[in-house]
Amino acid sequence: MIDITFGETFDKVQECFEESSIKDELESITIIRDVKGKIRLFLEPLENSNLEEDILDELEKSLDRKLGPYYGKDIWLPQGEKGGYKNLIDVIREERVLAEWDDESQPCWYVLERHVAKQAWTNQKEVELPWSQELVDKGHKPAIVSFFSFKGGVGRTTTLVATALTLARHGHRVAIVDLDLESPGISTVFFPDTEDSVSGVIDYLLEKNIQGDNWKLRTHLQPVSDPKLLGDRGESVNVLPAGSVDNNYLEKLARLDFQNLLDVNNQLPKTWHDMFKELNTAKKLDFILLDTRTGFHDIGGLAIADLSHAAVIFGTQSRQSWKGLTHVIRRLARPFAPEPLPVLLVHALVPGLGVPGMEQELRDFREEAYIVFQKNYYREEDVPNSNDLEANFYPIIIDWQSDLRKEISLFERDSTPDEKRRLSNIINVLTGKPYQELAERLCSIFQRKLNQENQVEK
Repeated sequence: MIDITFGETFDKVQECFEESSIKDELESITIIRDVKGKIRLFLEPLENSNLEEDILDELEKSLDRKLGPYYGKDIWLPQGEKGGYKNLIDVIREERVLAEWDDESQPCWYVLERHVAKQAWTNQKEVELPWSQELVDKGHKPAIVSFFSFKGGVGRTTTLVATALTLARHGHRVAIVDLDLESPGISTVFFPDTEDSVSGVIDYLLEKNIQGDNWKLRTHLQPVSDPKLLGDRGESVNVLPAGSVDNNYLEKLARLDFQNLLDVNNQLPKTWHDMFKELNTAKKLDFILLDTRTGFHDIGGLAIADLSHAAVIFGTQSRQSWKGLTHVIRRLARPFAPEPLPVLLVHALVPGLGVPGMEQELRDFREEAYIVFQKNYYREEDVPNSNDLEANFYPIIIDWQSDLRKEISLFERDSTPDEKRRLSNIINVLTGKPYQELAERLCSIFQRKLNQENQVEK
């Protein structure tokens, strides 16, 4: 029995070609791994080169011997200009991407992965954002920023809310969009419970395709304008919640196809784009902050990689956190795009000042962050100094706060003095130094100043 696993198949294919003279006759090799993990090949010979049958037969035997049950027993060549075969070859050439191990020598190596799900995480091609990075940098369009954590319970939503308040207090027009559709909660932070149905993201995705222009996003935004939260000169924050978690919520959620987000027949990506464009038209914003789904969920992958101009990612000093974050950072490197996606790293749940081991944890996290970013994010010529305080890898430290350990309500739940003190304390925490730093660094990514009064007109 052949001892081989899914993760070894690419290496075994390379071994087959290293042992064969056929590679000297080839312009390119494309490895196609299907939805079951089986391997097929598409070979493009050099011009005026003919692949002899006996060489192909030897290659087939080698592949069968090394791959065993993982070999799909197909080798395709670019011959035939009619019918379905030509269409198949056209699809291969259009969808394949350069292999990670390709070194620009002959032959060129490509990979084409066929997936059932997680396309937003596995897609390596450059995508079209709702509007360009250039328009954002020039201040003509709002920056869409995803807040993402690989694991839950690290303060992602709380940090997003704090960042929104800090930006708004300094004059920026901010909208919050709850994309955590399977575990929504943004609206409960700002608003008391109500029996009235509140529409949101899930309704836009479903109702908009049915009702068209009759469904207006503007009428479903929830404004936050309390001076206690925003200060006397702050801008209002507009919230687009996930929607009311009522008897119909699961029925709506079940009708949205998140498994095949990049499929040409899936209308969801276009609807996402339309939603952000309509949101900006309604309010003329500076920032749109997205609260995304935890882990390798398709919505989280779509948000941080295909919808955003920057991402704020959260980690803790644990092996589990770094294993997940490494893959996320590698995805955000966007190897086939001109530049990586701008990223800010948050070191979450840091022990408080004076707690034994705090300084060591800070050092360990920072050192690990530098190594992970150096290996998976930066181009070789762009690796910054390990002490660069403004670099993407250099973490923003948010320590554990006892005032935030319970459910956060940014409204007065009753009229007692204790309730007023509770709200005042939470506001002081959420507008404190760590969130100020995060907001400043976020603004600097897009050549903006935190204080809008000092903003130079572009």
